[in-house]
Amino acid sequence: MAERQSSRLLLESPLARVYDVVCETPRSGYGAFMLNAVSQIGLPRRGVFLIERRGQTAVIDTNTAVLLGPDDEYRVAHPTGDGDEGTVLALPRDLVEDAIGRIEGRVGNLRPRDHLAVCAVNRALREAGPEQLEAEDATLWLLGLLSPAFAETGTDDRTLGPGQRLRIERARALLASAPTHRWNLGALGRALRCSPFHLARQFRVATGETISRYALRLRLGVALQQLAEGERDIAALAIETGFSHHSHFSARFRSVFGITPSEAREILTQRKLAELRAVLAASN
Repeated sequence: MAERQSSRLLLESPLARVYDVVCETPRSGYGAFMLNAVSQIGLPRRGVFLIERRGQTAVIDTNTAVLLGPDDEYRVAHPTGDGDEGTVLALPRDLVEDAIGRIEGRVGNLRPRDHLAVCAVNRALREAGPEQLEAEDATLWLLGLLSPAFAETGTDDRTLGPGQRLRIERARALLASAPTHRWNLGALGRALRCSPFHLARQFRVATGETISRYALRLRLGVALQQLAEGERDIAALAIETGFSHHSHFSARFRSVFGITPSEAREILTQRKLAELRAVLAASN
């Protein structure tokens, strides 16, 4: 099935191009292979898709980023019909090498603050106003934040076999396909036809975090995207994203992002990148 995708160019300069990409492709298997022409970093803000590159399949959701180098061949599948949105950075090879290191297609694990920064920079560039120098500065700041995402994670997933790795990717796809669902280990184990004990252990080996923490970040990612769009009813947002009440949601949000939902909305909707930089610097 052909990709139903639209993109808006947010920044075009000799230093970088930044796109806001919206994909509305229905649930589908892998499409045709595509050849990447320049170094690109894909940063999902909503939804999930699968990417296959050099025979390896990876789930790309709001907890991850994907780097594609020049001449990388890949294809994409969509496990849900809900579509996805993301920010894409198209950058010169030498700039990526300066920030991240060797150019090699791979998937990176985003920290919560990285996701917050992606939403903030996308929002700031999408609104009319920033001059080219300011926009370039914001883009390079974001690129610098992403460097650890593509470094060695410290996890030793070499102990997992191909079948176990595939199982973990299937688990991640399930979680990201229904991020606000109240998952439990028993249901995940039954869906994947494996022991909940082995699933929990292997997931942590592969990702470096527990299933519950991973799922929490996906749920809060949904909330963050809505706050970026100006959502003001925090109580309704809490219920919509699977939390029992407003205070529970706010406490978990702050534990992950370091700020309250109201503070996040203010930073995102008012394009206060300076305030966000200060918040993230203080959290280091």
